[in-house]
Amino acid sequence: MKNRVLQIVIVVIIVLLGLFAMNRSVIRLSTLIGILWPLSLIGIGFIIFMENRSPQSTLAWFLILAFLPAIGVLLYLLFGRSRWRRKKHLHRAEEQRKLFREILAGRRLNLAPSSLLSEKSDYLTKVIQRFGGGPVATDTKTELLTNGDKTFSEILQAIENATHHIHIQYYIYRSDQIGTAIRDALIQKAESGVIVRFLFDGLGSNKLRKRFLQPMKDAGIEVVEFDPIFSPWLLETVNYRNHRKIVIVDGVIGFTGGLNVGDEYLGRSKKFPVWRDSHLKIEGKALYKLQAIFLEDWLYATSGNSNYSWDGYMNRSYFPDHGVQTEGAVQIVASGPSSDDTSIRNALLAVMTSAKKSLWIATPYFIPDQETLTLLRLSAAAGIDVRILYPGKSDSVISDQASQSYFTPLLKAGASIYHYKDGFMHAKIVLVDDEIATIGTANMDIRSFELNYELAAVLYESETVLDIKRDFEQDFNDSVRITWDSFQKRSILKRILESLMRLISPLL
Repeated sequence: MKNRVLQIVIVVIIVLLGLFAMNRSVIRLSTLIGILWPLSLIGIGFIIFMENRSPQSTLAWFLILAFLPAIGVLLYLLFGRSRWRRKKHLHRAEEQRKLFREILAGRRLNLAPSSLLSEKSDYLTKVIQRFGGGPVATDTKTELLTNGDKTFSEILQAIENATHHIHIQYYIYRSDQIGTAIRDALIQKAESGVIVRFLFDGLGSNKLRKRFLQPMKDAGIEVVEFDPIFSPWLLETVNYRNHRKIVIVDGVIGFTGGLNVGDEYLGRSKKFPVWRDSHLKIEGKALYKLQAIFLEDWLYATSGNSNYSWDGYMNRSYFPDHGVQTEGAVQIVASGPSSDDTSIRNALLAVMTSAKKSLWIATPYFIPDQETLTLLRLSAAAGIDVRILYPGKSDSVISDQASQSYFTPLLKAGASIYHYKDGFMHAKIVLVDDEIATIGTANMDIRSFELNYELAAVLYESETVLDIKRDFEQDFNDSVRITWDSFQKRSILKRILESLMRLISPLL
């Protein structure tokens, strides 16, 4: 039964039961609330039960409804409903969408010949594509951009060189010094005739004001908000955020990774004077998939505007021919609440399962599902060098304590956990056997896997993979390794706090 239908049925039953219970024509409001409130809790509990969520998620919801019913109902209305699939259809026929994907998969994206990749990598590309990832692209050059200074200077340089279009999309975009610098660069290009499309998430960038955005609109920049949080669809969209970070210039240079736009990503905040992050610069055929992801988000966000359709983008201005030749290959994976499955999570599991010698992970939030935790634990127990690089200082107390509750079984199995001591470590990277790496926007937590719109790039046997390894080695040197003995010395109060936060972690 559809979730929406089930909710309507429950609401109708509650109302009918409430009316039936009335023994007077006029009833006090308090009495009505006394009747409907417990029925509402029962109804919500029944919906959660019938959705067949994971046992951890179901238990967490039951506990919060039992002990904090008012907060539980509010959280459920805002965040609790199961994965919502986009109901606003893009302005194109399904046949057009299929053709578009066929063009990307076959006519424009040449699959990497097996001879160019090792047997292990070649097999993995096929597995990830079955899991919903894009086709693997050769003729793609990548460059690792370490931290904000390098990342933003490269992005500004690419914007300056734009001749046809600039597509820019962020979860968090701030109207501070770096945000203003990029905005002004976009305005300058728009005034010179370059097409500029600016897409920002309605929640992550909710502090953007009209006085900041209006000069962009005045210059001809198309500014669109992805699922505004103050809208008639608030309860349907507030929990499903677009966490992607994408910049594409002329279809020939693209950027994605961990950095949003804000001064804190340059280490200019008092709380985090050092912000450790990683981004990726992409040139070549892998940009076809990145461009397609942006355009699908753009067409969704502009749904209802007949000026936008797939047809207007299906040309070489947006998908130009590429002559880049380099070793290795790149595979772009996207997922979100509109996906049929948790594509990024499944792709990461496939990558991690392929590890024979080493498995290194950097993530600012570590709230794995049971399958991911078991894989990491068994890999460490099997003798694989499993390392997790984690912030020494987090920007979320709840997430930080929940994350640490998962450390004990990993340490016991032989995994190594490093606290980055110089500041906030925000990179989202997986490195396997010094041959394969992933870098993208997704954290290793349930929200990124199931609720957010995310993307990740899987890199095979390229020089960038070795650059990622070198960054990892430097980060480990700048970190403190957590030992089993020291971790077991935590106070009983801290252990209780970790356990409580872990209990509600499926709701985060």
